[in-house]
Order: sequence, then C-alpha cells, then structure tokens
Amino acid sequence: MSDTHPNAVWLAEMYRGGAKITADPNLSEEERLRRLQEHTNEVMGRMSPDLVIHTGGVRLAATGGMDFLRRYTKRRASLADANVEPVEFDQILADDHYGIVHGTFRTTRGDWKWTRVGMGAWRFKDGLAVEHWELSDGPTWDEFFLAGDPESFTGSAQEFWTRGV
Repeated sequence: MSDTHPNAVWLAEMYRGGAKITADPNLSEEERLRRLQEHTNEVMGRMSPDLVIHTGGVRLAATGGMDFLRRYTKRRASLADANVEPVEFDQILADDHYGIVHGTFRTTRGDWKWTRVGMGAWRFKDGLAVEHWELSDGPTWDEFFLAGDPESFTGSAQEFWTRGV
C-alpha cells in the first residue's frame, strides 16, 4: 500500500477535493453546489454500478447497493446540517485491492457538533471501487442520526436510511 498508488490518488482527490470545495469561502452557494455536483459525478465514474456500502452505526448499520447508497446519502444529509465533513486526513493509502482513509470528520446539527477520528475502507476490482465500509464510533453514530429524525423509529436500518427518499 502507498499514498501514490492510483487508487490512493483517487481516494485523496475524492475526499480532499470535496472538502476543498466545501470550505472555499470565495464560492457563492450556487457555485459551490455546482462544483460539488461536478465532483460527485467524477467520483461516481470510478465506482462500480454494483458498489456495496456498509454504513456506520450499530443499530443503523446497513448494507446495500448503489440505489441504497444514493438514498442513504440523501437521507443522511437531511438529518444533519453538515454531513460527515472531512476536517483533516492523517493517511490515505491504497493498492490494487484495498484502500484506507484515516482522518478526522465532523457532523453537525444545531448545537451538536460531533467531531471524531474515523476511517473509510475501500475494496477495488479492475480499477473500480466495488465496496466501502464507514468505520466510526457506532453507538454515537446511531445516537446522532436517530436524534435527528423527527419521528420515533422502530424499523430496520435499511428502512431508516431509505425512509422518505
């Protein structure tokens, strides 16, 4: 594993590139959204249409494909003011098969600012990202996102993440 492998370079651009756009004080909100959408489209080009995601959490841990990923990220964003923002990266390493992103991330809602060290693990096949694991403090993940839901929830993690989206 190295920080110069093409998969590591892609991961670095995905995480650091999005963070740079988000934090740029010179962009209007319209321009920021446009650039973030362009960035997302570029990133998705390196992901398999059959990508599997394993979400953070314990009670809210779920696994799903690309349709689930799209719905999950939309729902997750709706439950936070700032949704899993990268603050700092300690290491981004990868090889042909796996990649690791280790850093500090922040999620906020109202007065609740949750800053934590976390990791993203990635599996690659034939140059595409085919699987992703969100590695974080599972109990706090659950507490944060469940508290953001205006309705009491008793269903499965899949139902939670896809409700309303």
